[in-house]
Amino acid sequence: MQERQVDIAIIGAGVVGLATALSLAPTGLQIALFDAQPKPSAGLQGAALNDWDRRVTALTPESIRFLKSLDAWPLIEDSKRAGAYTDMFVWDSEGTGQVHFTATDLNIDSLGTIVESSLTTQALISATEASSNLSSHWGTRLESMDIEAESVRFTTSSGDTVIADMTIGADGGRSKSRELAGMRTREWRYGQNAIVATVRVQPHHSHACWQAFLPTGPLALLPLANDDLCSIVWSLDDALSDHWIQADHDAFVAGLNRALSGRGPQVLEVSERQMFPLIQCHAVDYYHGRFVLVGDAAHSIHPLAGQGINLGLSDAQTLGNEIVWAHQRGADWCSPQVFSRYERQRKGDNLGMMATMQAFKWGFGSKNPAVTLMRNIGLKSVDALPIAKRWFVQQAVGAK
Repeated sequence: MQERQVDIAIIGAGVVGLATALSLAPTGLQIALFDAQPKPSAGLQGAALNDWDRRVTALTPESIRFLKSLDAWPLIEDSKRAGAYTDMFVWDSEGTGQVHFTATDLNIDSLGTIVESSLTTQALISATEASSNLSSHWGTRLESMDIEAESVRFTTSSGDTVIADMTIGADGGRSKSRELAGMRTREWRYGQNAIVATVRVQPHHSHACWQAFLPTGPLALLPLANDDLCSIVWSLDDALSDHWIQADHDAFVAGLNRALSGRGPQVLEVSERQMFPLIQCHAVDYYHGRFVLVGDAAHSIHPLAGQGINLGLSDAQTLGNEIVWAHQRGADWCSPQVFSRYERQRKGDNLGMMATMQAFKWGFGSKNPAVTLMRNIGLKSVDALPIAKRWFVQQAVGAK
């Protein structure tokens, strides 16, 4: 047992926590990451269905630029397991409304890239290990925390006491650090669970995402690096999710193909499946004293648009920019003014995306014939208006 002093402590060494640490590394400050889980091993690298991570993220071009600035993107690119997509097809299963987004709408190469979550984590771990002022402490749980006037003091499962000039909570939607800090949240369940898996399709996915809005929740087919493989995220009402997670292989494949109704590629086989509950949560405040929240610890949203990780990476980039800017000018880099500027920049974007996801959930989940008519008219209108399509694509790729 010992007492140790660091400049910045980060609770949670997932994608957002690691990215936050790397964004702060140019300050030269001593930064320590703590994560309750053991250090993750490198994922499987095979091409079989079960060799792909069930959890993937749709990284926007803006997020990719940020990862490049952190020297994390080259490892992802060199893996040959990142699947760029150029098109997105969205339709309403209960009508004729549909819209087709394409990268050419913005004169860009791709709308984004589908990457296994474990691969992004490994790339960021490699980058942190190459930085002399970053240290990682795996398998180390947060036990207690006190936010003091000039520091944050906390104890860990190793018995050590850590005193940090500031501490960042990046430990996800069920944040222990947020709870210990006594920070209030607004939280509600969508009444849905998401089933994730890898599927083999025919014909090839053609570097396109396919998204069907069903009365029971959206189904997304996301293209992986292999032309005949996609990742699925199938959001289902509680009453149905248990049925589909337990369904046998052939029944599940048949259910997917019925849901896609012939508009996307045909699913031939599916990997092992995983399921997780869908919860929306937003912290009332993003900081308390010298403790600051980022990523899902500050806000978690429906995976409908695949924007959760991109919002978290934007948090990491914005907080890093504010602290680095203050530090370079000799200002107090852990002052309320720095944290307030971070909160002002991020809270509006995060709340806006959460409100949009809630509106989509309500609009496409409604069985009211008038709502069905209006959403189909809306999809057709967007597809017919270049200006409207361009705006939606800009939102999807994180363009300002």
